[in-house]
Amino acid sequence: MEEYDVIIVGGGIVGTASMYAISRYSNFRKVLMIEKENDVALLNSNSKNNSQTLHSGEIETNYSIEKTAETKEHASLVVKYANRELNSEEKIKTLQKCQKMALAVGSEEIEKLEKRYDSKFKELFPYVKKLKRDELEKVEPNIIKGRNRDEKLLALFTEEGYMVNYNELANSFIKRALEKESYTLKLNEEVKKIGKPGGNFEVETNKKIYRSKLVLVAAGAYSLLFARRMGYAMKLGILSVGGKFFYSKKVLKGKVYRVEREGIPFAAVHGDPDITNDKITRFGPTVNIYPELEKGNWSSIPDYFRSMNIDMDTVKSMENILKDHEISKIVRENAVYSIPVIGKREFTKNEVNKIVPSLKPEDLKLARGIGGVRPQIVDTEKKNLALGGTAIKGDGIIFNVTPSPGATSCLKEAMDNALFLADYSDNEFDIGRFKKELDYRL
Repeated sequence: MEEYDVIIVGGGIVGTASMYAISRYSNFRKVLMIEKENDVALLNSNSKNNSQTLHSGEIETNYSIEKTAETKEHASLVVKYANRELNSEEKIKTLQKCQKMALAVGSEEIEKLEKRYDSKFKELFPYVKKLKRDELEKVEPNIIKGRNRDEKLLALFTEEGYMVNYNELANSFIKRALEKESYTLKLNEEVKKIGKPGGNFEVETNKKIYRSKLVLVAAGAYSLLFARRMGYAMKLGILSVGGKFFYSKKVLKGKVYRVEREGIPFAAVHGDPDITNDKITRFGPTVNIYPELEKGNWSSIPDYFRSMNIDMDTVKSMENILKDHEISKIVRENAVYSIPVIGKREFTKNEVNKIVPSLKPEDLKLARGIGGVRPQIVDTEKKNLALGGTAIKGDGIIFNVTPSPGATSCLKEAMDNALFLADYSDNEFDIGRFKKELDYRL
């Protein structure tokens, strides 16, 4: 058996960020990453499967102010990493500035946005402007074009936003990690089993068995399944939420998010530029519940139900979740959006026209093969959704199920993972250097 100090299962954005952090800031000698695809970051970290947003908290109105402050600092790690590490060619493909706004439509949403702005929000984001209807027309004219003159609008707006190609970001992480000769990436190997028959772990793939002292599982929705197989997180289940996107010609200059309810884990439909195609605007994601751990991968359906752990606690948890008026409303509406012909018409009327009133159903095209799955953790003990990121810690092993808020927090998750692994061994993680180089203040 090949032996390593650390084995990382999964080459998405969190796995690759963790390998980078370990390679640069720790003294772990031999580290192996195992990825089942033929390259890293081809699933949820792929640019076509997410909104390509660096969530800094300015426009995410479902975050509490406390969560917003954390999110801002976590997002800044990505920007500082890119400025420090990436050359000009890498940077233009990975991270681009763009304007963004949270748009309130109608008195109720405006009141909520006003209240948020007048809280500690202004201290966190002194560069965010509050724009009324006449000012909005200057920065995003298509928001106003064709809209009822009596409809009230307000927006929080900044030119300091970013869009990110997380696939490129992950590749930059792995490229730098592999500069260490004793760090290895194995592609096209699928992990079948993780065990600990003796003092060390054994990670079995479809090709061979590897041994290590420590293991990090960053395999997206599959992380919970691996944890449960090892006897961890038996009171957690999973709800796979996926979404679709629609394309139109370019009608927005930047990102336009809608006002959302605090505590709801599903993002409202928003309009985004595409970092890989500057001629289109993407609208989405829809919110659909899929019985899969990977969207479009039917072979993951049995694994989904194993992760779901269906028993009376699970049934009661799902009942409680769907009793929430806002969640049940979102699920019902989005079920309609999946119906051929009718779905696109209703999606345009109910979602897109709140952002760009002049667009018609025929102006939109379903982006086939676009959109991934985001695992939502179900706490079957508390009978509700476990909001935020979930890291399951065991005896020398850690399972990252879902970061929060998504890929934005990859370097913060990497720091936490590296600290955990160092604490469980005789190795060190230089957190002081990490914080100094990336100017991390939490």
